[in-house]
Amino acid sequence: MTEETAQPSSEPVAASATNEPSLDSVYKEQYGVEEQAASFQPQSPQPVAQPAPQAFRAPDPFDPNFGAYQNQMANSVMSLNQALSQTRNEIGTLRQTLNSERVEADIKRTVSSIAEKSGLDPKFAEVAFQLKAKENPQLLRIWNDRGSNPKALEKAIEVVSREFKQTYSVKQDPQLVENQRAVSASRNSMATTAKTSQQDEWESMTPTDRQAKVRLMMSRG
Repeated sequence: MTEETAQPSSEPVAASATNEPSLDSVYKEQYGVEEQAASFQPQSPQPVAQPAPQAFRAPDPFDPNFGAYQNQMANSVMSLNQALSQTRNEIGTLRQTLNSERVEADIKRTVSSIAEKSGLDPKFAEVAFQLKAKENPQLLRIWNDRGSNPKALEKAIEVVSREFKQTYSVKQDPQLVENQRAVSASRNSMATTAKTSQQDEWESMTPTDRQAKVRLMMSRG
């Protein structure tokens, strides 16, 4: 009798559920946030060619108009400083507004994605994500670097959505369902029995007993 030797299967083995990425793997391995931060080198802007300044000759200090010239220069410098200060304030306000709008839009997209993937209410998903980012520095770093590494945030959203779905999903107890069904059936049975018993009692009465029963009910109001 010839023994057959089992040959290894050439079919690929399905990935285990335990191989699902975690926030740690997203942060350290999959998208290389640390490597990207370590290798980042800011580039200096190229100098812009400036036109050669024109020669300026101040009036002679002994010139009778020198005092008027000084006043004019002082007023010009003051006006330039005021305009510069106003421009800086306007630019700062504009930057804050744009940054706030961009952050709100990013939060809205992230929360919407988490709510869709986890099945949670969007308001609850937003609170859960904020708490997760507060407790997990890696998630917070990924969120802060979302502009330069959006793929890391996308993968992190999948991870936290899966965690939220497992943590906050409401599981219905089968025994509780059975108890509720038994209570409902018992109530229906009691109602049917009481109705049948009253009807049987009324039908079993003689006409005289029925009249007496009716008079008694009327006297009780």
